[in-house]
Amino acid sequence: MTTLADQAGQRAAASAAVHRASQIVLARQGADGWWSGRPSGAATLAAEGLLVREFLGLRTPELTSAVAQQIRSEQQTDGSWADGDLPGSVLAYLSLRLAGDSADAYHMACAAGWIRDAGGIAATTPATRAWLAMFGLTGWAEVCVPAPEVIFLPARYWPGNADWASWSRQALVSLAVIAAVRPYRQLSFDVRELRASGQDAGGPDRRLRFRPRPLSAARSAAEAVALRSCGQSIIDWQQRDGLPAWQRPAWPCSLVALHSLGYPTWHPVLAHGLDWLDAVTGPARRAMPGPGPTARQPPVGCTTLAIEALADAGLPGTHPALVAAAGWLLAQRIEGPADGHAPKPGPAPSGWCFGTDGYPAVADTASVLTALSRVELSVLPSQPAIGNATRWLTGVQGRDGSWGGSALVTGQVLRALAAHCQPDARPVRRAAVRLLQAQLTDGSWSVRSGEGDLRTTATVLIALLSAGVVPTKPAIRTAVDWLLARQNLNAGWASGSDSAPRGRASTSDPVGTAWALAALLAAGGSQVTDSVDLGVDWLIRAQQADGGWSEGPLGRNPHQRKDALLLPTLLPPLGALGRYAADGRG
Repeated sequence: MTTLADQAGQRAAASAAVHRASQIVLARQGADGWWSGRPSGAATLAAEGLLVREFLGLRTPELTSAVAQQIRSEQQTDGSWADGDLPGSVLAYLSLRLAGDSADAYHMACAAGWIRDAGGIAATTPATRAWLAMFGLTGWAEVCVPAPEVIFLPARYWPGNADWASWSRQALVSLAVIAAVRPYRQLSFDVRELRASGQDAGGPDRRLRFRPRPLSAARSAAEAVALRSCGQSIIDWQQRDGLPAWQRPAWPCSLVALHSLGYPTWHPVLAHGLDWLDAVTGPARRAMPGPGPTARQPPVGCTTLAIEALADAGLPGTHPALVAAAGWLLAQRIEGPADGHAPKPGPAPSGWCFGTDGYPAVADTASVLTALSRVELSVLPSQPAIGNATRWLTGVQGRDGSWGGSALVTGQVLRALAAHCQPDARPVRRAAVRLLQAQLTDGSWSVRSGEGDLRTTATVLIALLSAGVVPTKPAIRTAVDWLLARQNLNAGWASGSDSAPRGRASTSDPVGTAWALAALLAAGGSQVTDSVDLGVDWLIRAQQADGGWSEGPLGRNPHQRKDALLLPTLLPPLGALGRYAADGRG
């Protein structure tokens, strides 16, 4: 049992850790108010650009060499790319094979080994598997995306699917077209070395079954109409009024989707999209107006996390750094007309996107709205932006009260709506009820596998509490018990899939520990005090001399982190320790 003196000393140590980390974050703020961690999407975008050109028959040796060199230079020491992102690493590996790198080369063998250890092709996203299927490297049965007809139903009628929940409409429309048409380009190699043990290895003979189906003979009238509407929807979004071409990032899959529907490469949308890809990943084909596009992901995500972390650390909502960041975020909002090709057009898209596809995403918009709720916005023209984004989120809520059937995304949206809507607003009540119904018998919430997930459970728990669910409700207490049972013997928590009940092997890391602590602090109660104190002590001891935290478990490769990698792993622990230091209970 922790004594009052021990708690006071630990709160002082936590405050000191918060001060060191806060100073780092404030010192890294850009002149316009944003924070940026790392250009994690550059290698993935370069790989997708090369695959687009291969699909369209436009790949040249000079461009291939330049892009391949860029991708090789961004490979990490463990063999992965894009922040250890499995889908991005698979696409980077495929692009290097396309460039002629042998699977036996050392850097390729390291990459293949990392990919297999991470689950292989079967563990990637439907979008990545669609790229592989287009080149005959996996089966279309492994590409689970909505049918074109489903896309043009109002969002509330979509079948729940956690895989779709965080995608933008641009991504859904493009992948729906690709999966329906099933375009095919044969390569001279396969990538069976990327399949984990026990997965079907496929092979050259298997690829013959993946040829495209004829668009006319094999389609019902409804599907043919839906496909044409999908194509026009992509074009309308890319050509929307008030936005110059250089500011319209063209998601690579959308170019493949349009070409699969018969649009030629000289069509204005494809031509502008290829220009944008060339400008950000290789030699430019034509000069584009404006200051020019960038391959870096806009730092909306890091800025959003930084606002919340600093607010948790004690900065008031009127602090100039937070106000400047909020003003920058408001300027990054993406707007567009409602889809005029849907039978019943929904609300006009209005929100934010952490990626580069240029379409607002539900989860990203919710995160930004939550961060903006922590800032004093009276001096900023914020009301139309927040109102429009909130209206869009409520307009795409599913019939079951969720967003895409995902507990994680629904929790993120519920927290945002609870901050900006009345507590008894119907969308808030419906989302809370749905999350309570989706809780597993062990008290947790899952992503998609039916097994409890730490981040999802922590997110949903905080969201339910912010929406007014009382902490003594059985659903809250069982969720708290589940989190407590996942605390490791060294007092930390694991953020990945290796999170396990106490007593089983599991590797603690700062981000997982921060997620769990934030949820437990929000829930409160005497049952969490000792576990919180121990977890906070673990985080304090894990803080490094530079004020940040290691990406991996405590003690693993502490000197390998590059300076630019500091922010993504610094912000969650900063927020958790800030909440603890400000909490009167200790």
